[in-house]
Amino acid sequence: MTDTTALRSPAHPEGHVPVGRRWSAWLMAAAMLLAIGLKSYPPPAGVDWHWLALAPLLAGLFLARLDPDRHWWQTGVLLAYLIILLHFTEIDGRTDDAHIIHLTFMLGIGALLVPAIAAWRWMGEPLDYQWVSGRWSLKMWLWLVVGFALAFLIMGMYFTWWTPELHRSWYLPEDPTDPSRADWMWRLFWGCNFVGIWDELCFVNFVFVLLARRIGFREALLVQAVFFTSFLHEMAFVGWGPVVIFAFAMIQGYTYHRTRSLLYVIVLHLMIDTILFYWIANRYYPGWGWHPG
Repeated sequence: MTDTTALRSPAHPEGHVPVGRRWSAWLMAAAMLLAIGLKSYPPPAGVDWHWLALAPLLAGLFLARLDPDRHWWQTGVLLAYLIILLHFTEIDGRTDDAHIIHLTFMLGIGALLVPAIAAWRWMGEPLDYQWVSGRWSLKMWLWLVVGFALAFLIMGMYFTWWTPELHRSWYLPEDPTDPSRADWMWRLFWGCNFVGIWDELCFVNFVFVLLARRIGFREALLVQAVFFTSFLHEMAFVGWGPVVIFAFAMIQGYTYHRTRSLLYVIVLHLMIDTILFYWIANRYYPGWGWHPG
């Protein structure tokens, strides 16, 4: 892998980032955590989480408005837009027709197309969409193999020991002889892959890229991991999910920073989603396909 400086802030090439901008970014992360990551938990004192998220959201936007770089204000607006959009999205692992249409509209058009157009036309700084950056090195190919093995091991422990009821975050018929089982399994397989591609286009190519241009690589990596984890925790990854997903989000952001290949991080993600599908199916139907136990 080859490092790059392309994600450094154009406004602060020496790496200096105003304190207010840093606070603004972390306030946005707090709003995402409260509004999306904790959405399914009982709210404290009867106050819904989204109302608690409103204070850091508005404070983050206020600080962004004070920033001398207008592009940071625009970045803050797009992040706030994403949080609000996800709040009104039914985020879960269902794969029925109505829910697929809902997610396609909200996540596909709302969270990908609209920000991409806004970054291009409003900000004048298009998102990366750098699918390939030179040939894949030997290290990159080896990391796919190592990543596959690690993902299979960690997913196995996650589903089997850490959170044994995790598979019920996704729907499959309980009866293995149910004639509709094959249809639901195909829906689940393609649903996992759709969300996997969306994750990288949204949280890496949108959130991480815009943040890294204004607050630098390290903080952008951490903030996007909060966004990434909050969404997937609300969708399905309960129990030990936040720990697993946060580590995965950090790896994906770092991998994109090093490779500058969106195709590579998507391939890596889809490979892991295939393992995810395998463990869901095996927890519902023990012994389905090849199984080590």
